[in-house]
Amino acid sequence: MPPGEIFRGLPFKLALRALACFAAMFALSGWVLVQLLENTLVNEIHGQNEGESLLLGDIYQTDGRAGLVATLQQMQRVSEPSRRVTSLLDVNGITLTGPISIAPDFVGVAEQDLSTLTGGRVAGRHILNVRKLDGMTLIIGRRDDPIRLAVKRVTCGLVLFAMVNGIAILALGFWASRVSMRRLHEMDAVLAQVSDGDLGARLPVYQNNDQFDRVAIRVNQNLERLSRLMTGMKSNASAIAHDLKTPLSRLQIALHEIMEKTAMGQDPGSTIDAALSEAESLNTIFDTMLRISMIEADLSKDCMRRVDLQSLVEQVADFMRPVAEERNQSLVADATPVTVMADASMLQQSLVNLVTNASAHAGVGAKITIRATSDADGPTLSVRDTGPGIPAGDIDRVLQPFIRLDAARTTPGSGLGLALVKAVADRHNVILSLEDAKPGLRVCMRFPNFKNL
Repeated sequence: MPPGEIFRGLPFKLALRALACFAAMFALSGWVLVQLLENTLVNEIHGQNEGESLLLGDIYQTDGRAGLVATLQQMQRVSEPSRRVTSLLDVNGITLTGPISIAPDFVGVAEQDLSTLTGGRVAGRHILNVRKLDGMTLIIGRRDDPIRLAVKRVTCGLVLFAMVNGIAILALGFWASRVSMRRLHEMDAVLAQVSDGDLGARLPVYQNNDQFDRVAIRVNQNLERLSRLMTGMKSNASAIAHDLKTPLSRLQIALHEIMEKTAMGQDPGSTIDAALSEAESLNTIFDTMLRISMIEADLSKDCMRRVDLQSLVEQVADFMRPVAEERNQSLVADATPVTVMADASMLQQSLVNLVTNASAHAGVGAKITIRATSDADGPTLSVRDTGPGIPAGDIDRVLQPFIRLDAARTTPGSGLGLALVKAVADRHNVILSLEDAKPGLRVCMRFPNFKNL
């Protein structure tokens, strides 16, 4: 991966901004720290000078000038002139002891270079404490080199600390930018594969539980859904072309027969009825496919209302009972008070399709039961018949559009009834299952995301 691309990455740019903020705050806090350190050390030297000045003043009060001079000479012998300077000048400015030969032009505390006051014998800046004792001038001073050294060391330490942290921030930003750019390149490559028609391409998930993994999981879910939709579209297109070919051919033949009978002066009424029947069958197929597409495409929740499954089951049973009685079948409603959030018209259409399908294939004398119950897993809506059922190997196939088993080829239908039921189940996020009722078939719609409201 080119370094320039990494440097242009958002994480590295954020690292640069973080480094700029860190540098500004660190420079301000470092300056404050150095000033506090310098002031503390200066005050410490001031305290030492002041303490010695007061002690020497007490000696002068008790032992007089001779005792003070002797004490100063003793102090000069035990201390290095480069670290501490003590001097005493009389009222005429003549040096009684010490290296300072010119009295300072101030009384109190100040910092001054001693080169001019000592005639070059002592150089460098000193922190001085100047005090008057009966006209005499007592001078006590200490070099400020320890202060400068301490400030220099602290400053160097702070600069080194800032450099190390700055490098660490930039390295972290470079690493984060490199990782993010690598993940983005992986996403781009996979999406390019998908755009080229490879619907099996998926983003890698590294189980880091970061935002890239979460995005990858979501994109993979969408790609999986897209793959299923595209596969379904191809299958549906093939199935539509196959299943519509026969009724269209029959309709075409009927229209030719109508033309021939009309030309021969014969009554084409029966042929027109057959053509209308074929056209009505085609229209029903298209209406059902359109409804399935609308259900699959509708993602809104506007139609979701409280639905009483007991009332819904009883309504469908009353509506479909005459159809079952024509085939000498019994239709029973067995429902308890259960309420869910759903689209009532979709659930009603699903029940009607299931009962119609059961009545068409269960055979004469079969019993059909519509049931609504609720347990710990949530509400369940089911339709059971006592017919021959479906072979276990064909259970998944019958949920696909236009799929009709060999046994059902002799009965009218388009193979879209269960496909519409599945679309409604997917729309409501419920579990649709086909089970062997021994005898017969049980179709269940379980609502795991809902409790009895």
